[in-house]
Amino acid sequence: MTICTRRPAFKPIALLVSATCLSFSSHASDTLDVVAGLSPITVTSSRFDESLSQSLPQTTIISASDIERSGLTDVSQILQKLGNVPTRISLSGTQDQSIDLRGYGVTSDNNVVVLLDGVRLSEIEQAAARTSMIPVESIDHIEITRGGSSVLYGEGATSGVINIVSKNHPGNSATLSGGLGSFATKESNAWVSRQVDGTSVALFGKTLNTDNYRANNQAQVRTGGASLQWQPDADRTLGVRLYSDSEDTRFPGPLTLQQFQLNPRQTVTLNDSGNISGNAVTVFGKAVVGNTEWAVDANVRNKQSGANLPSIGGTTDISANFEGLSPRAKIHDAIIKGNDLTVGLDLSRWDRTYSSVYPAYPQYSTLGEHLIQNSDALYLRDDWSLTPVDRLVAGGRVERIQKELASSDSSNLHAFELQYIRTLYEKVESYIRTGQSYRVANIDELRGAAGNLLPQTSMDYEAGISWNRLEASNAALRLFRSDIQNELVFDPVQFINVNLPPTQREGLELEGRYQATQSLALRGSGQWIRAVFSEGAYQGHRVPLVPQFNIQTGVEWKPQAHQTLDLSARLVGQQYVDSDFMGTLPPIPFYWTADLRYTTALTKQWNLVASANNLLNRQYYDYANSYGAYYPSPGKNFGMLLKYVY
Repeated sequence: MTICTRRPAFKPIALLVSATCLSFSSHASDTLDVVAGLSPITVTSSRFDESLSQSLPQTTIISASDIERSGLTDVSQILQKLGNVPTRISLSGTQDQSIDLRGYGVTSDNNVVVLLDGVRLSEIEQAAARTSMIPVESIDHIEITRGGSSVLYGEGATSGVINIVSKNHPGNSATLSGGLGSFATKESNAWVSRQVDGTSVALFGKTLNTDNYRANNQAQVRTGGASLQWQPDADRTLGVRLYSDSEDTRFPGPLTLQQFQLNPRQTVTLNDSGNISGNAVTVFGKAVVGNTEWAVDANVRNKQSGANLPSIGGTTDISANFEGLSPRAKIHDAIIKGNDLTVGLDLSRWDRTYSSVYPAYPQYSTLGEHLIQNSDALYLRDDWSLTPVDRLVAGGRVERIQKELASSDSSNLHAFELQYIRTLYEKVESYIRTGQSYRVANIDELRGAAGNLLPQTSMDYEAGISWNRLEASNAALRLFRSDIQNELVFDPVQFINVNLPPTQREGLELEGRYQATQSLALRGSGQWIRAVFSEGAYQGHRVPLVPQFNIQTGVEWKPQAHQTLDLSARLVGQQYVDSDFMGTLPPIPFYWTADLRYTTALTKQWNLVASANNLLNRQYYDYANSYGAYYPSPGKNFGMLLKYVY
């Protein structure tokens, strides 16, 4: 289900476009987990298994133990609170918030690739990846790699990649949890696994029922899945993962500013609703032969979604299917000792059918629109340890994407990356990198375009330094700049999707954690971004929906070994409303919120989590557009979760 963030000039069409689109750092985890007797993290951001110390320095890791200590049960919140990832409210009120790693505003979801076990969740729509389908109990860790990553992950990886990695070989274990919260929220999560010799099987599920903050925003989520893995020896693995999910949601719609100020919980779309369901199957295998690692993923998934919008007298229906195959190999000590060469193919096919019926707006009605998108890509990546303190990473990708909508369109795309990493001192690591990434227009952008849209390309430059990244106290600083050609966006003046004149992002990211005492830790992160139009009619103006700063701070206090009290705050700077390219309208104001979370181990198996979000009941919004549509963010709310771990 896609919830489009573009809105036309008056309310009925605003609702219509929404409907037609319905379609810092936890770097210390590896060391700390080993000390605690847990399995060390195996990082897969290179598309092969690596230790945390081998991962690129711009990669942030959120471990299962981090998630467990936090008590969070929503992937979007985990990314924001534990991964320092800027997010924005879902316009449908679901948990699938928009992810904006480096200031892409309304198109941020199409400029980041979200993966589940290396397989794309991001789709060819104007939509946030559906991370709400993933029970947190099934997560081993999450990898966040900032910066252009099109060499390994292709189209759309212009601001970075987020890979959610499931547990492998968890042994005999079970985790069950149930929770209650504000807005009639009820949730449950389950993970059960068994292992016999080299064979392991896991079953997992999730349920969520909530009325949400606003009227007419009830949601029901059901997710189930299983994984089966066979590892006869250390050099061979074969497995399959299954997912099935469904979601029914009612849509509260936008408010005017006056309505927001009067009562942010109200709705003017009393009966609008939508639903989405899908299934996914992934078969994967790995083998080591001599000095070469081999791996392959084969993925098939389908999705059906629809919307019923009495407020404008219309309906939409979408059916989509995806098939993907990704064979790859990694040759260790290729040509010279210490040199690892990765080569792989990414082959995929999308098949999507869309229909909408709006009797009052026949110009927006579409029957049986059919899109086919085929992609064939070849990539190579070389990782060379020149000396014990010097490392060079270089790679390239060629990809051909062919779309068949009303007519055929083909794009030949290229990406590259070059990164030099040097260990300055025992615990200080620095790097510089450059590269080119790209994305192509999605189906919703093609529908609203006057003609063929050119691929968007980004030339990226970055430098960073990290200290103590494998320890409890750590810090990292990154400076970056991206020069973007043909950025894809909706133009409110022409009322069509267009390629913009050149735009630019530059900024810095700072994150760190200080373990002051055994029972007290301080953490914080800050992102400053200058996102502007660098040429053309809007030259010098800021890109809408990109705050200049996004700051998070937190204090963790353990009054006793089995108790943790966590107080956090988030501060977000002023930003232009969506589609206000000239900055002539009142901006989205600066806002801040505070959250409090308490976790305690009642017994060896039983844990309790109590939380208070938006503790001071701040009334704010993080999305509004130039057509007068405002989407309120939730006010003060509470939750309690009881968890059993065996």
